[in-house]
Amino acid sequence: MSDVAGPTEAIRRTLRFSEDPRVARTREAIAAAVRELSLAGDEITVASIVRESGISRASFYSHYSGLDQLALALTRDAFLSIAEAWAADEHEPLDAMRAAQRRLVAYFSENRWFYRAVAAMPVSKDGYLAAVRMMAAVIEQAIAPYPEAAPVEATARYVAGAAYGLIDAWLTEEIELTDDQLVERLVSMLPPWFSGAK
Repeated sequence: MSDVAGPTEAIRRTLRFSEDPRVARTREAIAAAVRELSLAGDEITVASIVRESGISRASFYSHYSGLDQLALALTRDAFLSIAEAWAADEHEPLDAMRAAQRRLVAYFSENRWFYRAVAAMPVSKDGYLAAVRMMAAVIEQAIAPYPEAAPVEATARYVAGAAYGLIDAWLTEEIELTDDQLVERLVSMLPPWFSGAK
């Protein structure tokens, strides 16, 4: 995963769940650096992230094994935030789902250069499946109350796999869609009992 040997995964897991404000500040600095570099269209590497964030390489590798693990962590945080906003949305189901998909597309659009850099790396099947599993876990919680979702795990994995595959193809420009077209495509792929589409 990483081309630099770093702390063990046990240390990274400990830092992930740490409530120490310094840990939170370091992770926020890394996320902000990714955003800034991506918005500027700059090359995104560990070196550019640590330079932009003002942290050391050792500090970066204390938190993440490499760009792929950072991408999973940032994506997980984005999915959870989007799911919380969707759950709190009091609009009609279809409008709420469109708003959630707009947030998802906006997140990836703002961080496009970062995810392109990660997509260009040799990624193992395990890395791809980890991303799909992560997205599916968020979707499972959202669809659990719907009887039509049974079996929930299979439905969530199907939706996550389709959405993740489409977003990846859009990020890497294998398919050309505007942000709005991508939102509509994502909504149209969802089961109508979940999206509210008729």
